[in-house]
Amino acid sequence: MSNLLFGVVYHENINNWATANLIKAINDKGHVAKPFRLPDIAAQIPNRFTHLDEDVSDMDGVLVRTIGFGTGDQITYRISLLEHLEDAGIYVMNPAYSFRRAKDKYATLTALNKAGIRVPRTYIGENLEAAIEFVDEVGDVVIKPLIGARGMGAIRAEHKELTYRAMKFIHQLGQVLYVQEMVSKPDRDIRAFVIGGQLVAAMYRYLPDVEGEWRTNVHGGGRAEVAELDDEYKECAIKTAEVLNLDYTGVDILESPEGPSVIEANAAPSWSALSRVTNIDVASLIVDRLVQQSTR
Repeated sequence: MSNLLFGVVYHENINNWATANLIKAINDKGHVAKPFRLPDIAAQIPNRFTHLDEDVSDMDGVLVRTIGFGTGDQITYRISLLEHLEDAGIYVMNPAYSFRRAKDKYATLTALNKAGIRVPRTYIGENLEAAIEFVDEVGDVVIKPLIGARGMGAIRAEHKELTYRAMKFIHQLGQVLYVQEMVSKPDRDIRAFVIGGQLVAAMYRYLPDVEGEWRTNVHGGGRAEVAELDDEYKECAIKTAEVLNLDYTGVDILESPEGPSVIEANAAPSWSALSRVTNIDVASLIVDRLVQQSTR
């Protein structure tokens, strides 16, 4: 196979661990990595794309790590740009619609629930009174940003008065209220990594030894350990990736009393802790999938 040209979409930091890992894997396999930011790409109709002054219309595939931050118009343009690349015959991974849907927790849970995958009971909306009624009924909840990563911005509000104040503040900022029941579970959750419809690895993420901390994210101090999942949990992770049409994803699963409950499927997950505890070269497997999809 001749050398292929792959765009790698980053936003502010090209030296981000996962981005750098993917660029290295592409180059190590004898292909060419072209890192770029979506704001630096210009499109013309019909199908021509330029990165600054360079024509990049001959890219074989594009690996998306982020669409970055921006105004409504900027984000709309970048998503449309990814769709334009797909229409021009350039494989985008994860696909534009799948990436957008997975970044949106509301859209993710709606799709999974429709497919029969268990998800926590959740309120989403802009009506503060309705959100308060939900909390009164459910009790212990977590308030999350609609779009976010690594558990950042999530608030566990066990007391009614603190919950009300947090939601009122979020509402006054003009943000959507995303309020989720706190699922009864062990002091850990599961990150299952799926590539090309196959479960390649999984790990438990245990609560950090910090008083009052309820998040298991390794980035926030949680402890990672290899997980051997039973068939029910394996099937849950694989079906989640299939429903969302994600070439690769890190699926976050809770061990609820009723069985696996999915809280998120990451469209651009990191895997540093996973690689460390499993010794699996995740970046190499992701690039193999990119090559496969771009040359089929």
